[in-house]
Formats: sequence, C-alpha cells, structure tokens
Amino acid sequence: MNASTSGSAVRRAAGAVLPLALAAAVFAPLRASAAEVTVASTSVSPSRITSGEEAIQTVTLAEPAPAGGVTVDLLDGNEYEDLTYFQSTKHKVTVPAGQQRVSFPIRVQSATSAGTVTRLTAGVGGRVAETSVTVDPIDARVQDVTDFTVDKRIAAEGGKITGTVRIKSPAPIGGLAVDLRKTPYESGAFSFPYYVVVPAGATSATFSMASMAYDQPRFVTVMAALSTARQFAGVIGVPKKFSIGVLGPVRHRPGNVENFGAVGLGDIWHPFGARINMTSDTPGVTAQLSVPSDGSIPADQAGAQFRIYVADSVPAGTKVKLTAKWVLGPAPVSTEFTVQD
Repeated sequence: MNASTSGSAVRRAAGAVLPLALAAAVFAPLRASAAEVTVASTSVSPSRITSGEEAIQTVTLAEPAPAGGVTVDLLDGNEYEDLTYFQSTKHKVTVPAGQQRVSFPIRVQSATSAGTVTRLTAGVGGRVAETSVTVDPIDARVQDVTDFTVDKRIAAEGGKITGTVRIKSPAPIGGLAVDLRKTPYESGAFSFPYYVVVPAGATSATFSMASMAYDQPRFVTVMAALSTARQFAGVIGVPKKFSIGVLGPVRHRPGNVENFGAVGLGDIWHPFGARINMTSDTPGVTAQLSVPSDGSIPADQAGAQFRIYVADSVPAGTKVKLTAKWVLGPAPVSTEFTVQD
C-alpha cells in the first residue's frame, strides 16, 4: 500500500494556462508590480531519480521579480497529494527581487514501480507551468529500510517520542529520504514529518513525534517506507490527565491485531510508580496491564497498554464498561466498548 493514498484529500493541480497579457508588448514598464508577473517555466534536474534521492527544481518568471520578490505556488499534479513534496516545499517558493529564476532542492515520495511520473506545477500571475520527475524504485539488494524503532511506546500530550530509521547501506551524496506515513491517515494521536533524511554516508536518522492526544488515549501505526521496503511501529498518545481508552475493535478472536487499550497517567507526577487495578462490569471480560504483575506503571512511563480478553460466553453486541482505579491516586476513570464478531 502506498500510505500516502490512504484517506488523503485529492489535490489536483488547478488552472489552465492563460494567454500572456497583450498590453505593453513594446513599451513595457521597466519595473512590473508583483500582480503583473507571470511564470514562464519550471523544470527539474535530474529529471529521473531513484527513490529517496534529492532533485533540484527551477522556476523561471517571464520577467525579473519586482521589489519584495514574487511568491510562486507549487503543487504536485498527481491524483493524490504527494506529502513528501509538500514537506520539502510547503507549496511555496519566493523569487527574490530583481531575479528572474530560483532553484531549490525537492523531495518526492518514493516509487514502488519503475518509471513512476510525478507531475509538478508552478503558478503565479494567472499562469501555470508544468514539469515532471520520473522516480524509479530503489534496488532492495543494495538499499533497504532494515529497521524502525521508537524510544518509548506512550507519550502524554505535548510529549515527544523519538523514532530511529535504519537503512542497509550508507546514504549517497545528498542523503536519502525515507517516507513517513501514519495509519489511520487522519489520526490525531501524533504529528511528525512526512519524511526523514538519512545523511550522506550514514545508515540511520532520527526524528521526533509529538503527542496530540488531548481528550483520550489514541493509537497510530507509523510506517517508514522506501519503495517496497516498509517497517512499522505503533505509538500511543494520552491526555495530560488520568485516562483510559480502548484502541480498536474488541472481538472474541482478534486475529492479527489483539484487543487492546491504554491507561494514561498524563503528566501527573508518580515518582514511585502508579499501581492500577483494572475491573470490568461484565463477567467473562477481563483486562490485564502490560506491566509487572502488581499493576504498577513505572515512574518514567506516561501510561501502559492493556490487553482485553473476551470469553466465548459473552454475546456479540454486549456493551462492556472497563474501569481503571489508581491506588492512592486520582478518581477512577472508565471507558465503554461493544463486543464485535
């Protein structure tokens, strides 16, 4: 799966090329206003790259930019937005005053099939210029994403988790971009960049993920991808307060994804750990924290994951209430879910 297509809004390059203004063809003013400047062309060099490599895009105006410069809108013309290109350009570039062109480094998302064409557009002054870059997959025999780890599993709102991506061989000159995507795409659990660059000659790079789970525990799967090479890590964001949440459907036989949830301690100080007792209001449904047997969450952790077990005797459609009690701590917190099958 190309993670950049999962749930993303369609961003199509808009605007047909308009004819150049006919006025002042001979006696043009020596200094045009920003509103009168148009784009003449855009290009990419090299025009064919291997996934993860950097390219240089150039935008040329029809005339030099006036005082204050000219801001050019940049978009990819693909069916779905290229998030890697967005991060590298923020969809804007400025041509400095007195200059007629500007060149800047770009990254585009890696390709899974040979000859993948990414169309790019640059627009200003009612005119749009288009170019493209062809992206080939990386040879997995030479280069690959071999590992993706996180320094912790859970972070409270405003907290950080550090991810580390490792590749098979040293990155080439210019570095190598590894795409980062999340599933579900719209998850509010964490924010992080759309790619991380492994520096030239290095085999690893780190990046930061910021927890945004302000209201309830939230889970997201983060994917590090380079062509068809993909590695995954799951992280959980929790509010700053004591909280509990079920993270996904709960079934009798969950299959590849276990029934699970999280208890969040947020930013509440617990220097000696936090002992949590989990209870269910439904016979046949139990929850067990993924911590030592006494239910204590260590002082350096903002929460803990728990597994949910459902007996066959519990009918599908049963509503269950789970409660977490912090011994000698804040008032108990509860969450509800419905057993599915």
